[in-house]
Amino acid sequence: MALFNRTKREINAKIVYFGPPLAGKATTLQFIHRKLKPECRGPVKTMGGQSDRMLFFDFMPPELGEVNDYRVRFHLYTVQGEVTNRSTWKTVLKGADGIVFVADASPESAAVTRESMENLRECLRSYGQDLEKLPCVIQCNKSDLPDALATEEMAQQVDSAGLPVIRSASRTGEGILQVLSTVVKGVMNALRDQESVGSVTADSSVVLKGVGSEDEHAPVERGEEMAAGPPDLTERVDTPPSAAGPTLAMGGAVTVTADGILQVPLTVGCGGTERGFVLTIKLTPDASVVA
Repeated sequence: MALFNRTKREINAKIVYFGPPLAGKATTLQFIHRKLKPECRGPVKTMGGQSDRMLFFDFMPPELGEVNDYRVRFHLYTVQGEVTNRSTWKTVLKGADGIVFVADASPESAAVTRESMENLRECLRSYGQDLEKLPCVIQCNKSDLPDALATEEMAQQVDSAGLPVIRSASRTGEGILQVLSTVVKGVMNALRDQESVGSVTADSSVVLKGVGSEDEHAPVERGEEMAAGPPDLTERVDTPPSAAGPTLAMGGAVTVTADGILQVPLTVGCGGTERGFVLTIKLTPDASVVA
């Protein structure tokens, strides 16, 4: 569920890249991060130990326009490699506004890809959500392999139910930006349709310049246009800096690690200056309280 930061006049939307182990989720996010202009993206961050390691970053492409006078900041999340604790994925998926299912197109991974899709649907059902009611794209990764399954066959394997299915190769970048553009467009349209938000003030059909309408086999260098736009991303404020008092606001999505660490991103402002902090809380049971 998108979070509103009224101090910075931003909407924070969460997109989760879900899929089987070694399907290319982390490689996909790292490729996207490299293609974004530095002034449009935050740093790549990791959280967790040797296993169940979360990877995430945020970005705000200026060409997306605004939703009811709010800029939209996207937070991309995934979990690298083999996930040993199933609750890790449930935590990452909580509050997701959009999902990219990274399917492994290699024939030997067909069974584990089907199982991963079933796990995704089950995790969402535990939150009362339905995959078909969320902006979701099926990314058929490793489609550059000689024996890769066709997108039509992959759609049947995971029971895509009419969701967009796009071939990709995270090693070369083929299709990666097209997938991102498609899910971002879906999230923007969902925000527009929310009665409490209103309508998008810019044309959401032009989601990322040079991406989304291009042929999926075009050279990946064309994706450099994705973050094109004004280099000055100065944040909008409602009052002059001299009149601004102390402010405290949520700076992004709250996360909970597998070992019970609660991390709350905060934005603290004073005198026209803002800084980001992360409030870290360790949850421990209270032996004096009997349920």
